[in-house]
Amino acid sequence: MYVPRFEKFEMKYGYFFPVEFKNFMYKYGGDTQFGSCRFEYPENIISNLLRVPGYMDFHLIPFGDVGNGDYYCFYRYGSNINDYFVGIWLHETRNFVILASNFKSFMYKCLLDDYLSTVIPNEDISDIEYAEASAESIERCRVLSEEFGFDFEKVKNMKSEFDYHRLMIEYDEKALQSLCFMGKELLKKKDIRGFDILDSAKDICYFYTAPYYLAGKTLLNIGRGGREYLKKALKTSLVCTGYSYWQEDYLEIPEGVHREVALLLDRYLENSDDYFERELYRGRDPYDYELRYEMAKYYMRKRNYDWAMIEYNNAIFCSEDKKISKAILKEALVDAKEAGMHYLINIIEHDIRILR
Repeated sequence: MYVPRFEKFEMKYGYFFPVEFKNFMYKYGGDTQFGSCRFEYPENIISNLLRVPGYMDFHLIPFGDVGNGDYYCFYRYGSNINDYFVGIWLHETRNFVILASNFKSFMYKCLLDDYLSTVIPNEDISDIEYAEASAESIERCRVLSEEFGFDFEKVKNMKSEFDYHRLMIEYDEKALQSLCFMGKELLKKKDIRGFDILDSAKDICYFYTAPYYLAGKTLLNIGRGGREYLKKALKTSLVCTGYSYWQEDYLEIPEGVHREVALLLDRYLENSDDYFERELYRGRDPYDYELRYEMAKYYMRKRNYDWAMIEYNNAIFCSEDKKISKAILKEALVDAKEAGMHYLINIIEHDIRILR
């Protein structure tokens, strides 16, 4: 019996998958549902058929979907086997929401998703359909608990979305979106521990917008400054902001959060020594692909390769012209080679070849 091997993809692209993921996919992969994730057939992942070149950040490799065009993906940020996040790519806005710091933690989230669906009634289906769906969800919870050794009895105490994110953080202290959710909720209750949680979130992922925005906006609203947080928010990824239209991941982050931050800071940027901040004060849009391309080149001159790749993706995110996106990808490829970022080089080459 033929078994597709993920090593074929890994050798071709230099982009390595977690061992737990490969073992899981060999056992369950192929139109299998856990939580809201329908896991793809291994051969489709291995053949790299799921990426959307020119629209999807080139750090991402999809492995499952929701059924509406959104994809669950790995986000690889380094060459080490554990240098990755897991999250969901939103096809309507092209944002990526970071949900877990490793694959096993993502599967715990799938367990929470399945059980949460039995806690919160679905008014769009009949009582009989709800009972049947709940039974299926409970069975999936049982399967995951046995497969990964999860404590299902503890999960059964979940009563709300707050419990959902609390449990997620207890299992994975680097579950980024859940950390931002908890920080936001605590600050709403005037609990200053929320700032500590958001500070830990930005330490986990320095380019994620949400912790800077949530902390800065809170301080600004109570008249205690917050501008330093917001200035850092300006320079974060346009792709990985924390924006989501899914209820369980919703943080009240605006879709155009960088534009809002630029407006909030406007007069404070006038005398800035920072080129990017001065350009925004002069009226340039944070979603100007040319400005983001300039920033990518700036970071390359500084040999800050990780930030350069983030800015190349920002430039592609801002471009609506495929020819321009392809030209940006070609520049990113040259610089990824200079930086020795082997886990990105062949993915970028793939996108250049496929993008029409």
